[in-house]
Amino acid sequence: MLDIYTLQKSWFFKQINLNPKDIVFDEWNIDKNIYIILAWELIVEKYTQIKSKETKYLATLKKFDVFWEAWLNSDKPKEVKIRAKSKVVLLSIDAKEWLDNFSKKYPKEWLNLLKYIIYLSNKRLLEANSLITATYQVSKEIIELDKINNKKIFDLIDKLKNIINVNYIMYFENNPIIKNFIKLKYDTRYKWKLQDKLIEITDNKLNLLKLKIDYNYYYNQKISIWENNIWFLVFFKEKNDFNENDKKILTSLTTSIAWLIKQKQLLEEERDKEYMS
Repeated sequence: MLDIYTLQKSWFFKQINLNPKDIVFDEWNIDKNIYIILAWELIVEKYTQIKSKETKYLATLKKFDVFWEAWLNSDKPKEVKIRAKSKVVLLSIDAKEWLDNFSKKYPKEWLNLLKYIIYLSNKRLLEANSLITATYQVSKEIIELDKINNKKIFDLIDKLKNIINVNYIMYFENNPIIKNFIKLKYDTRYKWKLQDKLIEITDNKLNLLKLKIDYNYYYNQKISIWENNIWFLVFFKEKNDFNENDKKILTSLTTSIAWLIKQKQLLEEERDKEYMS
């Protein structure tokens, strides 16, 4: 078990207090510290546009997460940006200057810290493997499609239900005619049956209370491919809430579904043009 009290009392570890949006370190920085989160959360991001400083969300680090333990065996520059989501309290230790001294003075606590780092690393590897496996399975299904239409998309959503192990999925499609309404297009509980139920949305947000859903655990993933076109995939579980890794997997996989939806609409637009000409 990680002995936070001893780490706090030892002068080898320093406490850092951050305000919302404060940066722990930026991409390409050299930072020799190992960090432990004592309270609240940090956001991990990576730059997608360097000049405009646009970033992509990668993960959330939470209480008692240890990060940048890579400095135990590597001194490369940072590959991500980490900033405070809210007020955050951290412990840090210089991995090059003080970690060796800490291990000599507190051998038991150092061993526990090392065990904890190994536990977290294994946990992250398992989560990464889940993401890679799910992404591969969905990508394989997409590659093997011989055409893109509603039935093929519904088939993929049915298979997605089993790949990610949820009880059922609802797919809501943008309604271009009636403003502030979307259409329940498909529900995996009714296989291959086209739905046609209008649901009102506010500020592009789906209120699931209007559907009178009896499941306690759900995750609502909004898909916005281009301006004024919004879809939703909603995933439901009977037991256990969606953890951070579940959400990361679903966010990644819905990008592939969004690409199919976009291609289907483009094909439909081309067919309409041919019909009208």
